[in-house]
Formats: sequence, C-alpha cells, structure tokens
Amino acid sequence: MNGFPHLHPDAAQPYLGQTFPQTDEGLLAFKALILGFYADHGRQFAWRETSDPYRILLSEVMLQQTQTSRVEPKYETFLSLWPDFSSLAEVSVEELLAQWKGLGYNRRALNLRKAARMTEAWGWTIPNDKALIESLPGVGKATGAAILSFCYQQKSVYLETNIRRVLLTCFYPDQGEVRDKELEALLHELSLINEDTKSWYYALMDYGVLLKALFPNANKRSAHYTKQKQFENSNRQIRGQLIHLLTDTGAKSLVAIYDLLSHFEEERILNALDQLAKEGFVQEKGSVYGISEQ
Repeated sequence: MNGFPHLHPDAAQPYLGQTFPQTDEGLLAFKALILGFYADHGRQFAWRETSDPYRILLSEVMLQQTQTSRVEPKYETFLSLWPDFSSLAEVSVEELLAQWKGLGYNRRALNLRKAARMTEAWGWTIPNDKALIESLPGVGKATGAAILSFCYQQKSVYLETNIRRVLLTCFYPDQGEVRDKELEALLHELSLINEDTKSWYYALMDYGVLLKALFPNANKRSAHYTKQKQFENSNRQIRGQLIHLLTDTGAKSLVAIYDLLSHFEEERILNALDQLAKEGFVQEKGSVYGISEQ
C-alpha cells in the first residue's frame, strides 16, 4: 500500500468509512480515530524527531509536491553537506542544484538558500514569530504554520494536501466546492482539543496518505482544486532540462544548447534561458550560458 507498505488493506478497514458531525462529540470522536490510527500505524521520519528550525524548514520545502521516498535520501545528504543555515547560506548555486536534482521545482532550492542567508540576522535560526517566518522567501501560510507547530508547538492552522483530503472525506463526504477558509476554521477548532500540535498534524497527514492510497481523490471537491498541468513538452520541462544540462556538463554556447535540446523549439529554449537568468539560476558570459556563480 502506497505510503504504508507493511499495512494490509484489511488492517486499515477499522479506520475507514467514518464521517463526523461538526459538534463537540463529533470532533472528539474524529480525534480518537486519527490518534488511534497514528498510534498503531504512524510513519517515522528523521524530520519528525527534531524541532530544529533548519531541519524543519528543509524537510517542509523538500516535501512540497514530492514523495517522502524521494525526500528521505536527499534530506540526509543535505544535512551531511550543510548541517545548518550558516553552511547552506555559503553554498554555490551549482552545488545546490546538483544536490537538489530529482526533487523538482528548482526555485525552491534558491529560496531555501535565500532564507538561510536571511536567518543570519536572527542568529542563524528562525524565531517564534509568525510575521518573520512568513517573510522568508518561498514560505507561505502552510509552511509558516508547519514551522510554528513543529518547532514551537504553537496551535497553528496547518492545511496541506493530505490534511485537506482528511477533512473533506470525514466532514464533507457529499459536498463540493468546499473552501479552505471553512477547513481552516475546522482545523482551528480541532487544535483547541489537541495538546500535542506536532503529533496531531503528523497523524492527520498519515491518515491522509492512507486515504489517498485507497479512495478517489477527495481534494477534487475543494473549491481551490486545480488539475496539475502536463509536464511533457511544458516550459517547466525545458527549464528542468536546461538546469540539468548546465549543472551536469558545464557551460555551453547557445548553439550547443539548441543542438542538445533539439526536441524543443529554439525560441522556447531562449525564453526559458532568459527566465532562468532573471531568476538567478543561469548567467551568460560571452555568448556562453552556465549556472550562476552567485
């Protein structure tokens, strides 16, 4: 079973098929279900064993739209190379992207390095301050809530894709176009009856992974659901291949790049290079393109 390879579907049945009213009794029954499943089948990851802001931010950024099986080895590699904010702040773009390869969305890696550099002003850490946390590049409402919850046990409203799936399945089984604002209000109510915020959100996420493996995607009933765009022949694919090409084999002339990526139109390649240059990934020197040295 995806996410729970050692859990037989039959063993999951006692935890499935239940829906709950949004009453005091319903919330308590839901809490018992989620924490019961977590006690019996909760997953273990290295980032769940720490409250260090660097390790929490690193894992949260890596886990965005990426499976845990791909993140685990990358997380350990990053910690072995750059164990804290100060060391990550000094890494070159080329080194960073070489190790980030396989995680996708390279912009997240640059934002992570920018965030690391910002933490110097705070003594190479992230303070327990919502406004400062959300001032970090690439840190939105969900990642900010994760830092507050997992580092500081703050009762934050952490709504991510697996948690959204759980709430829609258990509280809105027949309703469509459910808005996040409504789910966030429900999460707030649930936070008030859960003392261990960190374990509570890990439990919700794990239950969401179980639901994803066994049932149709409940997130389609969210008012904010958008189908992921096709990757093949997309601008994102061109950008990714350019980053991999220049990282793996060094700087190249535009003619050489056109030749190596001949399955894409030259105009699209040039536009992608221009975008990557503006974003700080790539730089041009004498008609040769390479990974930025900044």
